[in-house]
Amino acid sequence: MPPVTWAQAETREQYSLIPRKALFTAPTYSDFQISPDGKKLAFLHPLNGVLNVWVAPIDDLNAAAPLTRFDNRPPASFQWSADGRYILILKDVGGEEHSQLWIANLSTRSVVNATNDPDVQTKIIKLSSRFPDEILVGMNIRDPRYKDVYRINLKSGKRREVFRNDGQYIDFIADPDLNIRVGIRTGRDGSWSYFRFDPAGPTEFLTVPLFSLRNSKPLGLNAEGRLMMLDSRGADKANLVSIDISTGKKTVMAEARHADIIEPLIDPQRGTLLATREDPLVSEWTVRSDDVRAEFAALEAAASGPFRIVGQTPDNARWLLLETVPNHADRYSWWDRKRRVVTPLVSTRPELDKHRIARRLPVIIRSRDGFDLPSYLTLPTFTKFGEDGLLEKPVPLVLLVHGGPWLRDDQSFDPQHAWLADRGYAVLSVNFRGSSGFGSAFMAKADRKWSETMHDDLIDAVEWAIAKGVTTRDRVAVMGLSYGGYATLVSLSFTPETFQCGIDMAGPSNLVRLTESIPEWWSWQKPQFLNRIGDPSTPEGAEDLFRRSPVSRVDAITKPLLVTNGANDPRVFPDQSQEIVDALTARGKPVTYVFYPDEGHVYAKDESNISFAAIAEHFLSQCLGGPVEPFGDDLVNSHVDVKAGAEYVPGLRQALEGKREGKEGNS
Repeated sequence: MPPVTWAQAETREQYSLIPRKALFTAPTYSDFQISPDGKKLAFLHPLNGVLNVWVAPIDDLNAAAPLTRFDNRPPASFQWSADGRYILILKDVGGEEHSQLWIANLSTRSVVNATNDPDVQTKIIKLSSRFPDEILVGMNIRDPRYKDVYRINLKSGKRREVFRNDGQYIDFIADPDLNIRVGIRTGRDGSWSYFRFDPAGPTEFLTVPLFSLRNSKPLGLNAEGRLMMLDSRGADKANLVSIDISTGKKTVMAEARHADIIEPLIDPQRGTLLATREDPLVSEWTVRSDDVRAEFAALEAAASGPFRIVGQTPDNARWLLLETVPNHADRYSWWDRKRRVVTPLVSTRPELDKHRIARRLPVIIRSRDGFDLPSYLTLPTFTKFGEDGLLEKPVPLVLLVHGGPWLRDDQSFDPQHAWLADRGYAVLSVNFRGSSGFGSAFMAKADRKWSETMHDDLIDAVEWAIAKGVTTRDRVAVMGLSYGGYATLVSLSFTPETFQCGIDMAGPSNLVRLTESIPEWWSWQKPQFLNRIGDPSTPEGAEDLFRRSPVSRVDAITKPLLVTNGANDPRVFPDQSQEIVDALTARGKPVTYVFYPDEGHVYAKDESNISFAAIAEHFLSQCLGGPVEPFGDDLVNSHVDVKAGAEYVPGLRQALEGKREGKEGNS
């Protein structure tokens, strides 16, 4: 008998679990980009199980063909060249984040690694329609800390140095003539200073203090020397501004309303500002031109949910939307501006269309000291509510903490939310203080407050869920990646009575070691880390950082812990995981360590993500009691290595044995 789909089921018990492979395989369609001539679409799509760049006629997705044939790791990003004859791809080798520049020629179908050195990082600085065969890039060939600027010929792949970075600049801004006009330096206090390159030498014209740094960023420089940027200096929220680099004079183009402006919508023909997007809780657009006011009203009425405008045809007749669709994965659609009609293009995950995806509900949670915390709650499929609007009965809860910490959660599709809710858990994600997008002051409230008020926000969110009848005090777990992994470790070591178990994905356990081991190529970030987290260079600073490190409170950890890390992680080295695992193992405490020798900080391979989800699912089931999909062959094709504690996850030893047998059978 075939599995029952959500449309056929009447109760949760009748409904088959969504397969992990459908949830944790990379999106079938992602990162759609319109070619400069408006005739083609480029996008990421699997080829032999690995995401590659495909190209299709703009109105015939079925005629798509692969341009690249990467067989190991997917691209980190890509973009069209200025004339659309090439696609430029950034991709590392094994997760170490040393981006290599690959040049893909659409005519010859050749794909060439123009960096060709796995120890060198490449960053694209500027493309220009005035020089369609050339680009400016930064490469740290000479000094791992700083990038010199090179001009690369896209046809030949040859490069020549055009700027020797002896001034310790961390980034550059060029004009449409591919001239480097601005260099950026970081100060000891974490600020960024912008220098204009004059014939007589560099002249500082703008400084962004640490307080405003995370929501202030340059967007582009025109030929007249006006720099468009998002800028929160002198205003808590990031506004859209234009700055004359010759004088430093700022002109405000659009003021933020409810949150930081995230992105502007510019008319590609006239260069005029049409609208800006913010995301205070639900993504929203603010119209900035009367010419499109009625159109945006029609678009918002026609869209299936919150949307981004991710592309415009050169004639600006159509906009490419990425829609957040209730109970489904995100969807690409076309907006016809003349007819004012939304036409769906493709789901990012068509395999999930036959399943019911639990919807992420936006909620505001009040912190104990009076802050509004924009948050997202996903309730299990087939949740029933009483007449009072509350759940008929509480369910287990997973607190899912985002990384960064200077990032954020939003309402777009998230496979972890969908997966956990499908397994019967409520999922709560909180934009705790320090999260980005909500103004400079909200972010600064987290400075040197790791494990303190930042963690209080998470505990307040759990208490809110208990008070609302979402869950009960004895059925709460916590998990997260990077800072979210640190928050997991803090949860089990600083507030062990609140959580029944935790899943730490590449979380730092020792803040002293974290701040001291920042790699050379990431040294431009170090002043921000030292000022926002803490400085271990003094005995007092080191003592404070260690006090806020979970490894200092190992004896307080009593609940089961699942840890994972990648061997090539350049941000949170595996020794951070090993240290906490060793300390817990020595004390005979339940800890499982899942290691990936071919991954970095964020796992890029489907096999890795699927195998870890399988292990985590069985771990959570033992902790909170949710249903599980059998391991099946979900470990077979991954390089997972369980270094400790396989006995603490039901069925894991047998699955590992099946993995070995499967590998031998395939060899």
